Amino acid sequence: MLSELIDSVEYVPLETVDSSLLPALSKLLYVRDFIYASADMEIMKFDNKGKFIGKLSEFGNGPQDYLNINDYDIVLRDSEVEIWVCHQKGISRYNAEDFSFLGLISLDIPVLHFKYVSDDAIIIQTSGEHSFCLCDKNGVVRNEFLSNDPANLSHSLMQFIETEDGIFCILANTDEALYYNKQSEGLELIHYVGGIDNVLTRDDNRAYMERYGYLEHPQKVAQDFVNIVTFRKKGNCSMFFLRSGKGEKVLINKNGDDEWESYDIYPNPTIENDLLTGLDVRYLLTMSSCDSDDAFMMSIPAHMLAGALVNGKVIDAEDNPILIKYQLTN
Repeated sequence: MLSELIDSVEYVPLETVDSSLLPALSKLLYVRDFIYASADMEIMKFDNKGKFIGKLSEFGNGPQDYLNINDYDIVLRDSEVEIWVCHQKGISRYNAEDFSFLGLISLDIPVLHFKYVSDDAIIIQTSGEHSFCLCDKNGVVRNEFLSNDPANLSHSLMQFIETEDGIFCILANTDEALYYNKQSEGLELIHYVGGIDNVLTRDDNRAYMERYGYLEHPQKVAQDFVNIVTFRKKGNCSMFFLRSGKGEKVLINKNGDDEWESYDIYPNPTIENDLLTGLDVRYLLTMSSCDSDDAFMMSIPAHMLAGALVNGKVIDAEDNPILIKYQLTN
């Protein structure tokens, strides 16, 4: 039963009004009791009950604008909360309270994704000569890392995954990740998961790209290897999602030890969803586009819950998604 694996479940339907409509795919962040969501060229903000508050909408060609949004993040700087947006001109900073412009970090390299660590350490994923670099808040690059490797340069909504000890960037569903160690303040390549048979490696991925080309390569590696879709770690609890030609499964560790529980979620699930009856347990995979500072989180498209009563509201198929926050049972 799913209820035996997760508890402290909280449902948050995001308010649906004309000015807050979200696309089918959206990067969703829960930070300090507020929810942020990407929507085309805007960043929506909701309170912790899902009520729409406002949005950052500065699309344009002016000095305070952005022409596109490659990625965004919620940045905590001392007591201030900021929204950072990366685009072709660099990284623009905005106040998360009133959405006012705070400044531009100009960079001479394309910024595909980024993760703020401190004013002296911003991790940049780029398509330049190197795949990653570290820069400061003035745009000064102080370290470049990993020669450009197109086969292993992924682009997911939630590219960087933060834990208590460091920050990970999974390299294209392989068993390797770029890792920023918060203690040593350096970048390194690590094998961040072990004990999985036939797991995809960077060498495998590169060889399949050369063999099958850009278009066929993703399907081929999905068929022939175990792909790591994403993971999250909250305290001592971890969840890993795997996909292969045989199906999809979730690995759960509740104590930070070597004991892992494995459950199939597709095509023949070994977990019965007794929390949202009739809903495919594959919705657990939506964790790949969500993150929260105090819990595991996933999102359910409204059409999958149409007609259901959630927090006193009847869900309409055209509504914004419903967020689900939860902890793993002890």
